[in-house]
Amino acid sequence: MAKQIYRIISWGLLALTVVSILLVLRKPSFPTVGASPEAARSFDQKISLLSAPSTSGAPREIRLTEAELNSKLQENLNPPASGGLATLKSAAVHLEGDKLFGLFTVEVSGKEVYLTVGGKLGVNNQALEFTPTDIKMGSLPVSVTLVGPTLRDQLSVMREQLQLPASVQDVRIENGELVLLLR
Repeated sequence: MAKQIYRIISWGLLALTVVSILLVLRKPSFPTVGASPEAARSFDQKISLLSAPSTSGAPREIRLTEAELNSKLQENLNPPASGGLATLKSAAVHLEGDKLFGLFTVEVSGKEVYLTVGGKLGVNNQALEFTPTDIKMGSLPVSVTLVGPTLRDQLSVMREQLQLPASVQDVRIENGELVLLLR
């Protein structure tokens, strides 16, 4: 009897491991957003408005589309470096509802692994703040409570790079656009 239980548990664990590996290696469904030099220029033009003073004194908004964000991201994405355990091959963002989703393709030991991180954007002490709500490796959901603290630690290391100009009052996702509310 104990031998049968041991066999059932062994086969169950093997099946669970195989299914988990297949889910991790499976490419998630993610809408494709085109990137273009025109959209990157549009991004630059809109960002230049951050330093322009308000003529009316009333709050203003800058709205950035997915295409603009992805174009600028692709423009600034460094080519993959050789060597190392993992190499970032590509990155893209998707804006849905009030959330920002990032899809990162990482090559690990010759295999492509897809990491999807979703969350909410905000401003805290004049710095961009990202609060993760959804994390997946491939198509396998990962608990935010497991990865969230590590992600927050990495973002806190990047705090200086996430500083916003004094003119930015708030950041939010609205109708598929990133909205910067300026003073």
